[in-house]
Amino acid sequence: MNLFRRFSAHEKSTPAVDLPAAGVYHFLKQTDVEKSRLHLRIDKDGSGLLIINANRVFQLNPTAASMMFLALNEVPQDQAAQKLHRVFNAPKSAIAVDYDTIQQQLSALISNESCPICELDLETTAPFTSRPSAPYRMDLAVTYRCNNACAHCYNGRPRNYPEISTQQWMKILDDLWKIGIPHIVFTGGEPTLRDDLPELIRHAEQNGQITGLNTNGRRLQDQDYLQKLIDAGLDHVQITFESHLPDIHDRMVCHPGAWQETLAGLKNALASRLYVMTNTTMLTHNQSAIPGTLEFLGQLGLKTIGLNALIYSGHGATVGTGLSEKDLEPLLEKAQQITNRYHQRLIWYTPTQYCNFDPVIRGLGVKGCTAALYNMCIEPDGSVIPCQSYYQSLGNLLTDPWDNIWNHELAISLRERQKLPEKCNACTLLTECGGGCPLASMVN
Repeated sequence: MNLFRRFSAHEKSTPAVDLPAAGVYHFLKQTDVEKSRLHLRIDKDGSGLLIINANRVFQLNPTAASMMFLALNEVPQDQAAQKLHRVFNAPKSAIAVDYDTIQQQLSALISNESCPICELDLETTAPFTSRPSAPYRMDLAVTYRCNNACAHCYNGRPRNYPEISTQQWMKILDDLWKIGIPHIVFTGGEPTLRDDLPELIRHAEQNGQITGLNTNGRRLQDQDYLQKLIDAGLDHVQITFESHLPDIHDRMVCHPGAWQETLAGLKNALASRLYVMTNTTMLTHNQSAIPGTLEFLGQLGLKTIGLNALIYSGHGATVGTGLSEKDLEPLLEKAQQITNRYHQRLIWYTPTQYCNFDPVIRGLGVKGCTAALYNMCIEPDGSVIPCQSYYQSLGNLLTDPWDNIWNHELAISLRERQKLPEKCNACTLLTECGGGCPLASMVN
């Protein structure tokens, strides 16, 4: 979404020393009842991105980026107008009016009570048309070890895959901050098997990064351990919950007794200040139980529910338990009914070819592959891959320049939707669809 375009025609290239240089800036806006984490990423050309709570992104031209920087720093209107007048060819009175506007827009965006389009008069851009200078989120697969053994797991690496040290991970976190990546998600394998996880979360928090955790939840049954993660600065957690029926869950994760531990961890997380969601992989094993699972999670008080289809990577490429689009459709329709009843947010993760399964017309939102675009993943040895499931290295962040990684042939190919099935190239929905998941195309 484009925010505040009024002065673009009058911009000068000469920067002012008191306006932001390229980089990422972190702001915490906190009241007695609400906490908001904001990141302003300024690119070399002066344009920027405003990222609110790691889930809403607004594009800013250079003028708007400068104004937003001053507004976030609560610079008074007269001082801001003076600073901006030195850079932009516009009257102080006009700048003052628009600075006031952007302050009001910022307040409304933080509260999330106004529609950015109909109430704040912001311009929109089509999904997947913007090309950022770096991802918004980086997943850190800190280990491929796991205390579950899911038959459908997308992990394509051995469990004993080499792992870098705590200090090396801290260097990576620092480098990601310098690159301008504000959102970090610790994943795996099972990331809680890394004893230094609280240290890594704390280091990211000190940088100003938002931190999340993707976990099976079993170790979160230990309240003391969970509190260590919270005290370190953890912001949100996603817990894998395959079924409300213990035998189905345990069979899917291949570990007897896992369900009891996961449920205990989930309840502990829900009782904390963390933003909590679950994710369920929809397979033949749990197909019939999914409505009951959603009812169970609704009664627990979950505010956000994630669902995904089989990921065709690792064991998932050959397990044979995935559901077809015709099987997914009635399940997702039922999921929408149940989550609406409990006033929950339903997130559908899986990118599909819209000719087979169109998430937009089904009310699930625009879904397309965001690998090497809005998100990427770093493996336990420091190698960067396009996403958590695409096991082809683009380089190693400890040894290779970021520009080489970001502009790797494969990364560009994924971002620019190259090498798609022939039928996709002339499709009117290509921008939104993107040809579905590249991994599924490789298998099917």
